[in-house]
Amino acid sequence: MPIQVPKYGDLPIKPDAPAGSAWGVFDKDGKRDVYGTLNFITPEAVVAAKSEIQVGESVVLNLPFHLPHVPCGAEIRKKSTHNVLTKNFGMFCLDDEVSFNTQSSSQWDGLLHYAHQERQEFYNGVKYADVAETRTDATLGIQAWCDRGGIVGRGLLLDFVRYAAKHNITYDPLTNYAITLTQIKEMIAEAKLDIRQGDILMIRSGLSKWIRASTPEKGDPWVGNKHIGVDATPKLIEWVWNQNFAAVAGDAVAFEACPCPDGSFMRLHQAALAGWGMPIGELFDLEKLAEVCEREKRWSFFVTVCPLNVTGGVATMCNTLAIL
Repeated sequence: MPIQVPKYGDLPIKPDAPAGSAWGVFDKDGKRDVYGTLNFITPEAVVAAKSEIQVGESVVLNLPFHLPHVPCGAEIRKKSTHNVLTKNFGMFCLDDEVSFNTQSSSQWDGLLHYAHQERQEFYNGVKYADVAETRTDATLGIQAWCDRGGIVGRGLLLDFVRYAAKHNITYDPLTNYAITLTQIKEMIAEAKLDIRQGDILMIRSGLSKWIRASTPEKGDPWVGNKHIGVDATPKLIEWVWNQNFAAVAGDAVAFEACPCPDGSFMRLHQAALAGWGMPIGELFDLEKLAEVCEREKRWSFFVTVCPLNVTGGVATMCNTLAIL
């Protein structure tokens, strides 16, 4: 049975919670919830999702570790590095050392990545000061997803590259081109997709194609801080919640356009991460998945995510598989 939750227009259910937030919606027996919209993925939803495995082909959605060549926000985010230690213990034995910022490549934003900016609180009222300053509250850390068993369910791919070609739309994936709610609904209709509670929505903007073809000599592509993504209007935010998605993801830097056409910035991050406890996947490599979906003429699939098991972790490497 689907989980019964209020429609967006009926949020919040707590009088002291931010507008449009789901604080308290998933609380049980007086215990503060830490999973947010992952609660939509019930055991029944996972069992139903296994029917998506029809040809037995799996696709890794991580970009290669070294991509993009320049991290977005390189002024504070270090480039990923890989060092090999040789002749360990006097033997012909190798070790790896890797260093990375979880925001530098394919990753899932956890619930401690972006707080409600005015309230300075994360999902369900966890205070920024308790997380970042006193370090006394790690309950929303990435380890919570591991405690729940990772993320396993049904994924949907909306291929905007394919849609744009079909409809003679020209755009540049290195701009803040905004994919509209109307276009999203048309892509769903054209792919004949049905949306089920707990689905994981993925949108291919074409940025992963550009990243794979890029070279270090091209320099920093993120100058100007303009990024392709969905147009995070109030109507789109309402629609996302009312579909009961467990998570959203894409190959874009922030999933949402930055800034949006109305000048807003990170509106969906605040609504999803801080408001609903909804993970946001970014910089996914969706090129091979798009090829397989096109070949099979099917844009739904089984999804698994194995997060980094880091107590108090803010985000995690993508570690996502799509299986068709």
